[in-house]
Amino acid sequence: FLTCKEVADAFTLPTQMRQQHKRSVQQYLPLNTQRQFHLYQSNDDNPADAIGGDLVTALARLDKQWELARSTNGKKKIGEWTVLDLKEEDSTTPEIVYLLEPTSGAAPSCVIFFLGGAVLGQFPHIAYSTFLKRVAERTNAAVVSIPYEVGLDHFGIAQKAVSRMKSAVVECEDSRGYSSSLPKYAIGHSLGCKLHSIGVAATGIGEELAGLGFVSFNNFGFAETITMARSFANEMELGGNTGFQGVGGGPAPFDALFDLASMAIGAVGLEFTPSPDDLDRIVKTKFNEDVLKKIRLFKFDDDDLDSSTRLLDCFEEGEPLSISNLPGTHLSPVFLKLGVDDLDLPEEARVMADAATGGFQNASFGNEEVLDELVKEVSDWMLGKSPSRNSNTDTARKLIAGVVDAEIEE
Repeated sequence: FLTCKEVADAFTLPTQMRQQHKRSVQQYLPLNTQRQFHLYQSNDDNPADAIGGDLVTALARLDKQWELARSTNGKKKIGEWTVLDLKEEDSTTPEIVYLLEPTSGAAPSCVIFFLGGAVLGQFPHIAYSTFLKRVAERTNAAVVSIPYEVGLDHFGIAQKAVSRMKSAVVECEDSRGYSSSLPKYAIGHSLGCKLHSIGVAATGIGEELAGLGFVSFNNFGFAETITMARSFANEMELGGNTGFQGVGGGPAPFDALFDLASMAIGAVGLEFTPSPDDLDRIVKTKFNEDVLKKIRLFKFDDDDLDSSTRLLDCFEEGEPLSISNLPGTHLSPVFLKLGVDDLDLPEEARVMADAATGGFQNASFGNEEVLDELVKEVSDWMLGKSPSRNSNTDTARKLIAGVVDAEIEE
């Protein structure tokens, strides 16, 4: 099998240009914009941090509540997420994945490896929990969800994800009695689809997979991703709500910030590795007919951030690549309705949760009706069924992903 490095060496830019791409965009922005746009976290010189914003803060606070509930209750409930640390014995660096096992308590019938989108994929057990639990319930699947932080080096992120996938297989087979013959599926949302694509191209794991599910496949460049962040922020503000209100001060002037960031990125020449054009060349070269037969694209009618058409254009007409068209938007896989009241915390722990999360009480986002249509379509694909709707012209409905709401206790 090729390594991620070998694929990277074949398609990335010369070293000098890569170093130039890593230069900070902060110097090109006014000082007040630098502070508002959060281009840095700690001392990590990572321009991709600009994509997160208040959503990271909100999800991190929900994650704290989740962790507190898990540690306080002290016992695992069937059908809930378990944290697996897959690090080597001589390593001090955590290698975390989240494992969801069948609610029935029975052995799973298959395993799903999930990678979420940018920012949301850092907290998959929060942002995608409802989606993954409902798919798992329909298919009796175990789900291994692999978190990752946003970065420019998609080769590196994909390499770590594949490593954790393989370690999780070993852990589940050796410690949990999973059969080595269980069908394995890789499902991604948005950037998660690109990361799975890199992993399959670089390591050949596609031969071991029963299916590849790409939900809202995204292969944007970095400048386009800033535009995507603008659309993301606007969608989070539908219904007059500023997304996850109160978690990061007052609402930022999103349009002005994104315009400035786009100009700065254009001046510096920042880009993901692989770039959109590089990924096109990679999949054209590495995705053979056997891999293409395993892919199902899930495309939403009102998704302006989807790159499925670009992916399809990489292959000859008539290639065995199936597509399901669905009502919804880019964020339709995300359904959040979570807060302190949902976590079954003892009364004494509620005060701790309030302190740990800065008064963050509840958050909700999403359209449950649209989510359930996606859940059914993904589950049916895993069970061998054809797309329910091949063309997006068939009785397409205009539906929004939902409205964000959050409550902060003063």
